Amino acid sequence: MKYIVVITIVLLVFSAKSIAQNNVKYNADKTASYVTYSMSHPMHDWDGTSKNVLSVLLFNPDSKQITKVAVSIPVSTFDSQNANRDSHMIEVVDGIKNPAVTFSSTSVTTDGNKIVATGDMVFHGVTKQVTINATYKINGQIIEVTGDFAVKMSDFKIESPSLMGMPTKDDIKLKLFVVYKQK
Repeated sequence: MKYIVVITIVLLVFSAKSIAQNNVKYNADKTASYVTYSMSHPMHDWDGTSKNVLSVLLFNPDSKQITKVAVSIPVSTFDSQNANRDSHMIEVVDGIKNPAVTFSSTSVTTDGNKIVATGDMVFHGVTKQVTINATYKINGQIIEVTGDFAVKMSDFKIESPSLMGMPTKDDIKLKLFVVYKQK
């Protein structure tokens, strides 16, 4: 419920700003978009993917640039193909208390088809500024964004999960592919 309120507020702010700046709002297509996290343990590596990407971006058609982006993903929607691991991850990140990981840009710069989005990521109830490097391409009324970045669990006050007394590495690598369609 908390992440729905956050996305609603962000959408309202984006709607007001888009009118003032000639921006056009695009929403993520949940049937084509995904975010994948990768983690590593001394015994094995794994990925978990969510196809429940709630996101909106603002695009200025005059300058052909993305000007804002906001994302919210329920932590319970990440699937690593191991139900026990997924349940444990929801427990480790306090998924009941903090049901979503969110990102809201504070600045977006573009250079050709490259994007650098800096903003606030809220994960495990902790807000941290992160930078996401991505690329985008425009196909008619569709914008595809592809990128990757890494965060550290310790930056978000998350204790690394352990298996057989050995903790996972602190890094979480994230890859995203988001298809946006004009509303």
